[in-house]
Amino acid sequence: MYLSYYSVYVKRYTKYILTALIIICLCLPARSQSADRQTTLSGLVVDQAKSPVAHATIMLDGKNVGKTNAKGLFTISFSKNAPLNLRISSIGKKVLSEKVSRDELNAGTKVFMLEEEVNQLEAIEILGLSKVDEVNKQSFNVTALDATKLHNTSMDVGQLINRVSGVRVRESGGLGSQTAISLNGFTGNQVKLFLDGLPIDNYGSSFQINNIPINYINQIEVYKGVVPVWLGGDALGGAINLVKNTKVGNFLDASYSYGSFNTHRANFNLGYIAKNGFTLELNGYKNYSKNNYWVDINVVPDIESGVTIPDRVRRFHDQYDNQMLGVNVGVSNKKWADQFLVGLQLGDNHADIQTGNRMDDVFGARFREGTIILPSLYYKKDDFLLEGLDISLRGSFNLGKEKNVDTVYRQFNWYGESIPKGQNSSGGEVSRELYTYKNNNGNAALNVKYAINPTNTLYFNNTFTSTDRKGENPLQPDNDFYKQPKQLQKNITGLALGNADIKNMVNQVFIKHYAQHVHSYQVNNSVYSDYEESRNMLGYGLASSYALGINSQVKFSYEKTYRMPAVDELFGDVINLTANPQLKPESSHNFNLNVNHTFLWKEKNALSISADGIYRQAKDFIRYVNSASNNNNNMLQMAQNQRDVNNIGADFEVHYAYERKLNIAGSVTYQNLRNRTKYETSTTDVSIFYKDRLPNIPYLFGHGDISYEWKDVLLPNSNLKLGAYVYYVHDYFLRWPSAGAANTKEVIPEQLSYDASLVYSFASGKYNIGIDGRNLSDALLYDNYMLQKPSRNFSIKFRYTITK
Repeated sequence: MYLSYYSVYVKRYTKYILTALIIICLCLPARSQSADRQTTLSGLVVDQAKSPVAHATIMLDGKNVGKTNAKGLFTISFSKNAPLNLRISSIGKKVLSEKVSRDELNAGTKVFMLEEEVNQLEAIEILGLSKVDEVNKQSFNVTALDATKLHNTSMDVGQLINRVSGVRVRESGGLGSQTAISLNGFTGNQVKLFLDGLPIDNYGSSFQINNIPINYINQIEVYKGVVPVWLGGDALGGAINLVKNTKVGNFLDASYSYGSFNTHRANFNLGYIAKNGFTLELNGYKNYSKNNYWVDINVVPDIESGVTIPDRVRRFHDQYDNQMLGVNVGVSNKKWADQFLVGLQLGDNHADIQTGNRMDDVFGARFREGTIILPSLYYKKDDFLLEGLDISLRGSFNLGKEKNVDTVYRQFNWYGESIPKGQNSSGGEVSRELYTYKNNNGNAALNVKYAINPTNTLYFNNTFTSTDRKGENPLQPDNDFYKQPKQLQKNITGLALGNADIKNMVNQVFIKHYAQHVHSYQVNNSVYSDYEESRNMLGYGLASSYALGINSQVKFSYEKTYRMPAVDELFGDVINLTANPQLKPESSHNFNLNVNHTFLWKEKNALSISADGIYRQAKDFIRYVNSASNNNNNMLQMAQNQRDVNNIGADFEVHYAYERKLNIAGSVTYQNLRNRTKYETSTTDVSIFYKDRLPNIPYLFGHGDISYEWKDVLLPNSNLKLGAYVYYVHDYFLRWPSAGAANTKEVIPEQLSYDASLVYSFASGKYNIGIDGRNLSDALLYDNYMLQKPSRNFSIKFRYTITK
């Protein structure tokens, strides 16, 4: 059925796509003139290590005539009578000026070598940007993080992302708790998460941002606002792409850590490529924690009386157990494929549910479980059929299931004490539940990149995702809710043109088509009926960057984007989030401006500064609100549309480095999300919440860190690193600022926390020991509705790594 809807929107928007292609073709510079009037010069630009230099600028007689492609090649055509003064430049390299004799024209490929620019090399060396510098120099507003520098710590991926300006990873508790990424005020599903360029919507609860060990990832790319076409997501506020821990050749990376609250974390990554191209990638991890950390709360010592007193107690029902194993087998470096891999991911998790959406709701027997069985396919080939045409194809399908169990007819307090529930109870601690369901998630992404000429590149992406939730609850076999259709299909098509004709400037324009089909239900007077809807939207945007000099850059990007409601928002998560099948897609105009510069002095000092300005104008903004308490007096949440929301903000980031020893970094973020819905539905009265700041979203926060390294401590080829970190969040309202009297407003208080780490490596990094301390001041830390995060805790980690 979905294919019929899909064909309708394809026909509907064919004229738009054809028009865009015509405009693109008209904008392309002529590749050549008649052969009898032109002379051709072909060249290969390499650095001193004989590696190709991509995107180097080629100038002839002071005029920009092209750029090298990804393999360092270029071909230019010009009049025979034109001057032959050639000039080649690239960021980080010395400018090469050379006269080309007529004997070298039309005589094959000439090699040009660019020497390294000393100042730029110093900046890269001092700041340690070499692995991520290419990503950061894109025209998109992107921050790339090198995760390998923290592989010896006990942190997870979410804790590293938390150090990026504008980003907050909001957790409802300790290890394995529910998380939501906030990026410049947009949060949760509004920020898309990718693994090696493929959306991970279908990975289930066994693969979440706060249970992925840091060693599983080599690099993290944070795109603020505008998302490039090749990622293929329907993000509203940005995207985060996780690049897995893979290396060229054969390697082994294994680690184990133990910490407070009986927390155990283990991880291994193994890679092997044989001479005949046979490729094997094997990785896995294990997480376990009792999560019995201390919380400060008004407890109920006597359940029957309901009287509360303040006390400090341990969480008693919050155990988390999770494991994942992944394998990819295939071939590399073949004529028909640079890489072809068939994979399988297996995993499961068990998580006790200690609280609801507030600390007053305490449970002692509820839990959730999930499994992942995910076969996958990956194919990549550069110069596919013709030179300059690169393609990649990824796909996966999750056969796993999720389960929510709530069968104990008792009421608990924070001391772990319980009493039987009343006869009028619906059963269980919240509702009588033994619901098991499969989302049957699948997704596939095709990326095509074609270098039309050295200055123009065409990008195409098509990403398709599908969900068909099916489940049953044997405790409520006659409940019609579980029999309702819950189907969701989504297709996103993107087309972009990248251009680098102008000196020191890179541009990209793009269009995106969004399509979604929902087959769900609606309820009228407790009677269910089918509900189907198809939606089609067209987005567009551009991204530009201009290099002011070797160490300075200005970026601007704009996008009209859409984001379709996600599965849990439409159908609920069967724990604390109720369904809302009639949610509308949200849209936004996103504007981003970034300025960055690196100062160098006295050969050993480098100071990098980056400033961002953002503006968001959103429609039908989706946010989570507390719904009315159910008949067991437990607060649930529901995703709802807020018609008009504006956000203006800025963040500032600074990084100072002295050689490769001392590093000091910090960031501060301000984001001002305001309700611009003047009139609520079915009324002409101005809303009392008009122009209010959106509740439960921090608007001012920052972080700082300092580290120092010593070489050859105790042993040769050893390294000792000491680091300290501070995090700050300004206080903010839990609910609408205009609601209630001033003395009754609930406020999430100001938060300040400190972390520290000590890492010792020896045998050139083969053996590593790391000690971490978090929340050293034992501060009360919150993210969501006053749900307290872990108290003071420590961990120690042992890591072994080898590469051949």
